[in-house]
Amino acid sequence: MQDKATVSIVGARGYSGLELAKLLLRHPAAHLTHAFATKDFRLSDDLWDSSAVNIKCLADDQLESNLTDVVFLATPAEVSLRLAPKILKAGKKVVDLSGAFRLKSSDIKAWYGFANTEPALLSEAEYGLAPFCGPSKSHSRLIANPGCYASAVSLALIPLLKHDLIDANHIAIDAKSGTTGAGRKASENLLFSEVDGDCLPYRVGQHQHFPEIQETVAKFSGAQIDPHFVTNLLPCKRGIIATIMATSKTSDVSNIEKAFNTEYAQYPLVRHGQNVTQLAKLSGVVGTPFTHISYKLTENKLYVFSAIDNLLKGAASQAVENFNRLLDLPLTFSLTKEG
Repeated sequence: MQDKATVSIVGARGYSGLELAKLLLRHPAAHLTHAFATKDFRLSDDLWDSSAVNIKCLADDQLESNLTDVVFLATPAEVSLRLAPKILKAGKKVVDLSGAFRLKSSDIKAWYGFANTEPALLSEAEYGLAPFCGPSKSHSRLIANPGCYASAVSLALIPLLKHDLIDANHIAIDAKSGTTGAGRKASENLLFSEVDGDCLPYRVGQHQHFPEIQETVAKFSGAQIDPHFVTNLLPCKRGIIATIMATSKTSDVSNIEKAFNTEYAQYPLVRHGQNVTQLAKLSGVVGTPFTHISYKLTENKLYVFSAIDNLLKGAASQAVENFNRLLDLPLTFSLTKEG
């Protein structure tokens, strides 16, 4: 094992930041030394891990004088856009969990509300959707960690489109997420009384992961898509279930299975099959780095279900996969018993 890389987390009090801290504290190749937030805090107050007391917890304005080998930005996109250039200029590496450097061809201002003021870094940033992103390059220093909905949807669509099994012009996506997807902040629409017993559509036609899905699918499958896409809020803490409806070009479900087998043969973090009842359950993926993809083919109608933990494969565990890429380690290293 090579020497440990020193790592730190900015935005460590957020849901994704806390999940990331849990993973890094037990990662054999990572030495988590610092955690940053917008106010005074102790990581040990939120994490039941004895080693959490050893982490220096500082305010964000102390970041530049306490930089580590790799800095994870679990921050709003506009904050990542401000911090990443400073970290990179100091010769350090960044895994950014925000959307600041994801969109290459779409107008970020239209989807995030601000312009990208770092076009050179945007061009340089690697979009880290494992396993399709492949190994990192020797000069890699900025990884754009994919969004949660984009991860769930793209992992299901890419094999189907890459193998020309569905009509790219006839796709509809109905995706649902637990409330942690909205972050750890006070908001009336996230109160227990507002979400309990309900399923609420939100950001219809305006969700920032829509152009990300389009760009990701095009990048890794070569197909251009413009699907119907709607997001909904579930009355649970975590998990995403994306339902994809498409017109199939095949009447043989074994061709669907073969495509997923081919694309994920070397990637154990995707489990797939026709058992919709089992694989589409959020309880099967919450608390794990796995993606469960199931499918049902009825004549020319294909129904695909993709389930992930929005805080893990949709954020923190995928960030660890990208950290592993930077260190030239197996993607699953420290994420599974085998890894």
